[in-house]
Amino acid sequence: MPTSCSLIANLTWILDCGELTGEAYDNATAKTPDATGDPYEDYPEDQKDSEKEWTGDEILTIATTLKDLGNSAFKSGDQKLGIAKYLKGLRYLHEYPVPLDTDPSDLGPKLDALKISLYLNAALLQNKAGLSVEAAESASNALEINGITDKDKAKALYRRAQARIAKKNEEDALQDLEQALKLAPSDSAILKEVEGVKRRVKERKEKEKKAYANAFNF
Repeated sequence: MPTSCSLIANLTWILDCGELTGEAYDNATAKTPDATGDPYEDYPEDQKDSEKEWTGDEILTIATTLKDLGNSAFKSGDQKLGIAKYLKGLRYLHEYPVPLDTDPSDLGPKLDALKISLYLNAALLQNKAGLSVEAAESASNALEINGITDKDKAKALYRRAQARIAKKNEEDALQDLEQALKLAPSDSAILKEVEGVKRRVKERKEKEKKAYANAFNF
């Protein structure tokens, strides 16, 4: 059991440890860029002063940088890091959901387009990493954003279908693929996936029918 003297000594040591202020504090709390060179904090609230408000241009710049870093990680084969950068970019974009009246008229469409791109990229890598639930969610989020083009909508439907196929949900996956095919009728990847899903659904139904028939075959 510690004595009163040791407690006092420990207390004195704590009190005498000092407090970082000024430049020393700034240096100690500064964000150190990671291997990708990312200079931004993981969460937006840690990046700015509490009294400061984000501007749309700041958010656009940060999220665009994070998208580029995610792309670089993807190209280098680091799926986990790529996903992290895409999701981080989305966290920053969520800090500025609606442009102000004083913002340039093209800021809103730029932010929405960046959101769509980040969600689509995240879904792509999440599927590759076997994160099917997360991939389906990312693709669904992309589909809900205003101004999504038919081309990007087809990508989102295709990637959600891939996630659903991985979870053995062929019926819903086929619905997504058929919708995607209407938007991109000449897309060979979608066509191939449709054929594969239809074949697997047919084979499964035939097995179920045969098993049902055998159940009454005494």
